[in-house]
Amino acid sequence: MTGTYGPFMETLGVWLVCFFTLAVFSFLYRDNPIYKAVEHIYVGVAAGYYFYQAFRGTIYPNFVLHIHRGFQAMAEGKMDGYLAQWRWGAAVLGLLLLSRLIPKLGWLSRWPMALVVGSFAALNLTGFAKANFIDQVAGTMLPLASAMSGPEALPFWPGAKAAAPSILNNAVLVVGVVTVLTYFFFSTRRAGLLGAMGNVGIWFVMITFGATYGSIVLARISLLIGRATTLLDVNLPKYGYPAYFCALLVVGCILVWRLKFFKGEQER
Repeated sequence: MTGTYGPFMETLGVWLVCFFTLAVFSFLYRDNPIYKAVEHIYVGVAAGYYFYQAFRGTIYPNFVLHIHRGFQAMAEGKMDGYLAQWRWGAAVLGLLLLSRLIPKLGWLSRWPMALVVGSFAALNLTGFAKANFIDQVAGTMLPLASAMSGPEALPFWPGAKAAAPSILNNAVLVVGVVTVLTYFFFSTRRAGLLGAMGNVGIWFVMITFGATYGSIVLARISLLIGRATTLLDVNLPKYGYPAYFCALLVVGCILVWRLKFFKGEQER
């Protein structure tokens, strides 16, 4: 990094990382101008970055460069074959989408929008049906009897181990799918065997929600640990201890805002 940008830019980047990280953490106190400013900067930079990626990866090669090559082909007298390419039609439809910016011509955008929505639905219908339905059904077609066994298998159920497919894992998956579907089956009254299976399905649903929530919490804690580790790694003498000074700067700005500009009705 030093060889590419120089020591000044490296130090500036480290200070910005520390300041932005601690400014976002200031939201733990309450919503404040420092956090809002950093949030707006982040959203603006992200929007500009994604626009640049869209322009460089889609608009420039498929539109700007294509039109430039079209003018070159026109100058060389080779325009006949160039007009047959589909990109000209896509360019026209893309420009028609921008007609929404002109109120009197906004109706022109309905044609390309309808084409985009219809094409997307048609192209993804089979993919979504296969991934969300057929593959899910096929995934539950598991054998409930297996000859797998070994020293790591449970003594009361041969082949049952958490680290590999086994009859125990297959049985839990099949029972969970059947009981959860039974719980959400509203065409008949859940009583007797159906009621018991629905109750088991509730347990599977609650366990799944709990595991999902736990994984989300662990992911957020992992992000927090990553940011804290970054602050500790860059808080070095060669950078001037940016974490300490940025923390004092953020706290000082919040104190000034609280004492000078904070209004009592914001407590509500």
